[in-house]
Amino acid sequence: MNKMFRLLVIVLVFAVAAGCSGGNNGGNGTAPTNKPGETKAGTQSAAPQEPVVVQMASLYPNLDANNPVMTELSKKSGFKFDLVTVTGDRNQKFDLWLASGDYPADTVILKPDYIKKYSDAGAIIPLEDLIEEHGPNIKKHFGEYFDLLKDENGHIWSLYVSNITDEPTPTMQSEFAVSYKMLEEAGYPELKTMDDLFNLLKDYYEKHPQTNGQPTIPFSGFSYNDNTYENATGPIFTTSGLENHGDFTIDENNNVRHIFTSEEAKNYLAFLNKLHIAGMLDKEFFTLKNDTMTQRLAEGRVLAGAFPSWYMQPEVEPVIRASGNFDDLYAYFPLVFDATKPNKNFTAAATRSNWNWAITSKSKHPEEVIKLLDYMFTDEAQILINWGIEGSHYEVVDGKRVIKEEYKQGVAANPDLIWSEIVTPFYGTSMYYAHGTKLADGDYATPTTRDSVREKYDERTKEVLAEYGKEVWADFIPEVNFILHGLGQLGDVEEVRAESERLKQIWNRDTAKIVFSASEEEFEKQWNETMRALEKAGIAKVEEAYTKLWKEATARYSHIGK
Repeated sequence: MNKMFRLLVIVLVFAVAAGCSGGNNGGNGTAPTNKPGETKAGTQSAAPQEPVVVQMASLYPNLDANNPVMTELSKKSGFKFDLVTVTGDRNQKFDLWLASGDYPADTVILKPDYIKKYSDAGAIIPLEDLIEEHGPNIKKHFGEYFDLLKDENGHIWSLYVSNITDEPTPTMQSEFAVSYKMLEEAGYPELKTMDDLFNLLKDYYEKHPQTNGQPTIPFSGFSYNDNTYENATGPIFTTSGLENHGDFTIDENNNVRHIFTSEEAKNYLAFLNKLHIAGMLDKEFFTLKNDTMTQRLAEGRVLAGAFPSWYMQPEVEPVIRASGNFDDLYAYFPLVFDATKPNKNFTAAATRSNWNWAITSKSKHPEEVIKLLDYMFTDEAQILINWGIEGSHYEVVDGKRVIKEEYKQGVAANPDLIWSEIVTPFYGTSMYYAHGTKLADGDYATPTTRDSVREKYDERTKEVLAEYGKEVWADFIPEVNFILHGLGQLGDVEEVRAESERLKQIWNRDTAKIVFSASEEEFEKQWNETMRALEKAGIAKVEEAYTKLWKEATARYSHIGK
């Protein structure tokens, strides 16, 4: 196990940070108990007579600014919060803020490309000197990886956490879902390749052309935001074992390749076409929306498909379990076309740079604001924003934090309860460590652990996992491929944004025509026409721009972790 593996971990949903539990001092917290003239968030300078009010952006209109955790965070940090909520289209809002100068007075939360926009416009300030003087927890947290925070000029414009867990997040699962009932009838075969899946589907479908009086659907997919992005793009990376950099993959010479014109893309669309010609592909593969797709999956007619975990776990599985038809649930396999090739699809970057925190140039007390952000890098702060308040949301049993049963049942009955109880503006941003992170007390930073994930499984799911010698679906995932940074973390290249959008439009327009080709000859014809359209739309220009961006970042970070 290499050094990066020990230090980093994969993140897919919301992650977590580092500190001490309850009111105890420990971990990388600076000073849980204030001395006269010190603030809770830092001990470097005298505290003001009154708590400093920090005006900060919030991405969540349904956040209760006076919920118990917000109140406790204010008490523990020594700050009060004035939230400015982002409503409507976020990018549009950020552009309007920048144009008018009417952004929050102290902190903003921005994607990397907007961090650059705001820094270029002088709307946010560099943080390296403030961190040097007032950020001991930030420095300790990053250690030898501290330079990952810096841009090409050595400035630090925003803050986010690193991925420092010892185990992959236990909620991970591949997007290839396969029905329990089909697996059971086949004797729980080992599935590794797309050919394995095709043959399994063909055998079962020939015996069961109907399910509960309705036509069986061997293979379906997930259409999101009225386009084909989810069901005709994401699986390309999985089935080929490529590193997933959004619309791109990167070769051994650090050249960025667009996924749309790749052989890997052609292979996956050819597989879908093969299913179509065999009569095994959902006729509405490219048009089904969330609600209809969920209903179709709950009917038990769909035998397999490509479905992201963020859709299956919260939306589909609870509906199927509530129906009591546990055989209609799904197992999740990371299927590829060639199982002999290395699989680098499950990739984790060294940092969680995504929705990053920056201090605005309008702030009248940046030294105090950096103390607040530094406090978020303590175990105490991370326990609070992830677990909530001891006694109200969790309790400590045999030295381990456990979510209280009353609160757990309350959230199960009303998922919106988290907004009025525990969510802060840091929720869902780059201030959360990954699930699986352990803090200085030896316990986990978030309530999402292998045990908590397995606890939610029904007995049928545990039986299926046991047939494969696994405990959670994450156990099927190959070893995580750790990298210093991902292309998506570097932001968009604005000068090719129009070309990039045009490429997506062509892809969304043409993939259905390619997949629903009536023959292999027609498939080749449609594929070639789409390739010509993509070339004409400027795909080479986009690749060149992102290659330049990637190579510059790679050179900048090349010394880190050596």
